[in-house]
Amino acid sequence: MTDDHALTQLVRRCQQGDLEAFAALFRHFRQYVYDLACVILRDNVAAHDAVQDTFLRVMEKIDTFAGEAAFETWLTAVAVNTCRSQLRRQKVRRFLSLDGLQAGQLFHAGLTTPSPAHLVEERLHRQSLWRMVNSLPDRLRLPLILRYRYAMPCADIACVLGVKLGTVYQQLNEGRRQLEQLAAQSETAVSLSLAPGESG
Repeated sequence: MTDDHALTQLVRRCQQGDLEAFAALFRHFRQYVYDLACVILRDNVAAHDAVQDTFLRVMEKIDTFAGEAAFETWLTAVAVNTCRSQLRRQKVRRFLSLDGLQAGQLFHAGLTTPSPAHLVEERLHRQSLWRMVNSLPDRLRLPLILRYRYAMPCADIACVLGVKLGTVYQQLNEGRRQLEQLAAQSETAVSLSLAPGESG
């Protein structure tokens, strides 16, 4: 299953109660959901639970998927809401890991072939940014993670989080501003780059 048509057919079979199709859907998306849950919950065991809960909800609600958004966007919304429910139940703030970020998304790459010293410096910057993102409220953390870790379009983020598109832009801009302020306060040089197609 590699193209949109095949995925559409698979989803349709799931909506008709085809358990083999649902198993195929689970195999195709489980790693994505697990990675997302790990980022939000920062706990491998809790992430495994979130994967199971997410796909249980998908099985229960897949007949409500009308195709107005991409299936991946709909699935991401289910996964994010499942993780939010876990966080509310636990009432414990989990650290968000940015270790999976590619150079040049939140950081300017700087060198075409980085030296060992540059790699160490970039690692320190990433760790500093990790701590700063963790200090932000969830309403800013989740948009930043979805945008910069998963390169999700802002329109899809709005759909996933259930907010207006303008709100997503505001939250991303506010999040970047707060990170820059935190960086200045800690005298840490963190260079933020705008996501493609966005304005400051």
